[in-house]
Amino acid sequence: MTTSLFTIRVFTALTMIFMLLQHDPETGQVFAGNRSTADTLEDDSAGFFRDLRVVFASPAHFDGSDWITIAAVTGSAAAAAFWLDEPVRDYMLDNRSNFTDGLVSVGDYYGKLSTGYYLGSALYVAGIAAEDDWIRYTGRAVLEAHTFSLLITGLVKAVAGRSRPYRFEGNRRFGWFETERSKWSFPSGHATTSFALSSVLSRRIDRPWATAGLFALSGITVLDRMYEDKHWLSDTIIGAAIGTAVGMAIGKMINEEEDERKRGGLETLNERPVELVHFSLSF
Repeated sequence: MTTSLFTIRVFTALTMIFMLLQHDPETGQVFAGNRSTADTLEDDSAGFFRDLRVVFASPAHFDGSDWITIAAVTGSAAAAAFWLDEPVRDYMLDNRSNFTDGLVSVGDYYGKLSTGYYLGSALYVAGIAAEDDWIRYTGRAVLEAHTFSLLITGLVKAVAGRSRPYRFEGNRRFGWFETERSKWSFPSGHATTSFALSSVLSRRIDRPWATAGLFALSGITVLDRMYEDKHWLSDTIIGAAIGTAVGMAIGKMINEEEDERKRGGLETLNERPVELVHFSLSF
């Protein structure tokens, strides 16, 4: 890794840490010292599986606006597949430079499978150690959004079996139920991951400048996937949509759980019907 590339990645990491620390410390200490670590871990484990059930049962609760959103995203991806995939790929391959090499490497790092787990785990452990509920909930939100969105994307990848651009088989080659990674182009896992992280952190931090910065990172990740000839534009559109939908939904549910605990504790939340924690693809 070059010195300049290392500097860019360190700056990106420090920027994310700064954004995550921008919350009122008093809001994080609501229940500090009142519960054992074992109780906290038990509650969060139950919350993880409760949120997993809600996310994967959500299609049964979609309303008209959800289906309109799905149609709009699908239509955009289809239009890209017909008219933009090949031209965008050609442009990316013909316009490389040292600057863009360094820039897209940041997007690659942000969208890696390990990044979401490292970040979520670090925040979760730090929240428990510091007895700061806001940081702990944020760590759990990152882990949930990252995991749930990639489960969806991974399933679609295997079923679709779309060939990656570097195979030179065109953007309409689908093999169906493939096991080779070179045929897991649709949708983009990096795009899914980066938009899931940006969406859920945007919900948690709730600052316009943080939202802008986070989604800028996601945009660089999308650029990287096409620049490295790993994905078509249409792959990144669907991946970004999955990540955003799940990230926004998880952020909303975690925020509600945190507010519920402040009002009456986790027991009250457990007694609430699941459908009141409504997941929507509207974003």
